[in-house]
Amino acid sequence: MAEYTTREMIDAIEVNPPVRNFLTKWFFPVERTHVTEKVEFDVKKGKRIMAPFVSPRVGGKVITRNGFQTKEFSTPRIAPERELTIDDISKRALGENVYSRRTPSEREDELLATDYRELDESVQRRVEWMCRQILFEGKLDVVDVEAGVDVQVDYGFTNIFVLTSDNYWSLSTVNPLPFLKEKRRKIIKETGKAPDVLIFASDLIDVFIQNPFIVKSMDIRHLQNVEIKPRIVDDALTYYGKIAELGLEIYAYDEFFLNDDGEEEGIIPAGACLMAHSGGEGGIEYGLITQLEDKKFHSYEAKQVPKIYCDEKSEVKMFRLTSRPLPRPTDVESWCVIYPNGQSNE
Repeated sequence: MAEYTTREMIDAIEVNPPVRNFLTKWFFPVERTHVTEKVEFDVKKGKRIMAPFVSPRVGGKVITRNGFQTKEFSTPRIAPERELTIDDISKRALGENVYSRRTPSEREDELLATDYRELDESVQRRVEWMCRQILFEGKLDVVDVEAGVDVQVDYGFTNIFVLTSDNYWSLSTVNPLPFLKEKRRKIIKETGKAPDVLIFASDLIDVFIQNPFIVKSMDIRHLQNVEIKPRIVDDALTYYGKIAELGLEIYAYDEFFLNDDGEEEGIIPAGACLMAHSGGEGGIEYGLITQLEDKKFHSYEAKQVPKIYCDEKSEVKMFRLTSRPLPRPTDVESWCVIYPNGQSNE
């Protein structure tokens, strides 16, 4: 196997197409690396201030700046790794010809390439989960019982609306459109920016499009305010249509993940709906990564840093991929989360 420096491996990673997930791609598209493990940035709750009138004989009038909080967070460390043993490179791989003449060195190269891809995908799934937590809860719990890590990153998000039983969208007497209009106006009032997407959990989309008021709004005799024309965007994302009056495109997202307890959950929490901006709600901040190489500490300003190290006594080669990502919203008033049939207990 050819030996590469850490910097050469980082450069190779940078030119590979990233594994991009829906929430990460749409709502946290900006990526920035830092020269410290802790990152500092401003989180605001937007208000629009109008310039004041002043007398011609008065130089000017002081107006207050939009309120914001400067927050400092230590970027959480993610470091999945794989081990490579003599047995791994000596025996035939899955799908390999029984009479294959591939050498252990060739198998090692292939296994390391596979390990990198799978570790990278695991990191990106964790980043997608982090984006999910910020969008739907406004905070992120970083917990590792074995390592004694238990911290919370809280951005002060409060736009979570859990409807009561007499306002459930599943009721034939409840019209969802006035509620959506009210929350859209609230976001515009607070931030000056109109949301343009409405994303449903897979268990909720049918409740919405089968609501009698939504069905009525699809009727061309009533100006066809709601248009439902489903099409598959990718394996997990379905575009359903749009609400013309509100400028909202309707989507359902069917991606799932295994949580830290080994239970399957939807990326969009069960029973939830997200009203947000497809152009982004923030970005991903990547903290500095420091690791020991050749008995010296080396630091890298990068999104991911690989490391290959060996335990010669156990005859094991380890491949680790380290990242320090932290999703950061720009304005916590610019999106909202709705539970139209109450909050699920799942």
